Amino acid sequence: MTEALAPDLRRLLARFAALGQPRRYDDSGFRLASTLEPPATAHEIAATVPEHAPDELRELWSLTRGARLFEDVDYGQWGMVILSPAASARRTAHERIARPDELRPHDVVIAEFLGDSDLLIASVDGSGGWQLRVAEPLLPREDWPVLQGSLAGVLWRFLASGGEKYW
Repeated sequence: MTEALAPDLRRLLARFAALGQPRRYDDSGFRLASTLEPPATAHEIAATVPEHAPDELRELWSLTRGARLFEDVDYGQWGMVILSPAASARRTAHERIARPDELRPHDVVIAEFLGDSDLLIASVDGSGGWQLRVAEPLLPREDWPVLQGSLAGVLWRFLASGGEKYW
């Protein structure tokens, strides 16, 4: 794990974990909660995560196998689900078959959003670096929102927005 990123990811996950039991975050009346799974094992990550996946994603999974962030606990119509390494591999394979013109060979599905079919995808950008995109089901790839910053930065902004899709 890269030492520079690990403390930021640990602090971020601790903030989500501190949200605790379901509570109302706004006037909508929805009760939202965030739950984190224990860390994925090194074997689990090595066995299911593609070699080309971003290091930050490996680091995240070494801290939590998966998470449900700002989940609507009553109706299941809101929240982000960070997929486990195995679930990410399955979902990525499924999306490559279902959307062959949209997903690229190095794309990795990281998370899904409850209540709709949006996906958070890590993809290689034109310079060989990584970028995060929100794959919206009715839009072509070129219209998918590109999120600025690192995975930790995107999750920090999601936390600060109270679970709103800020993009």
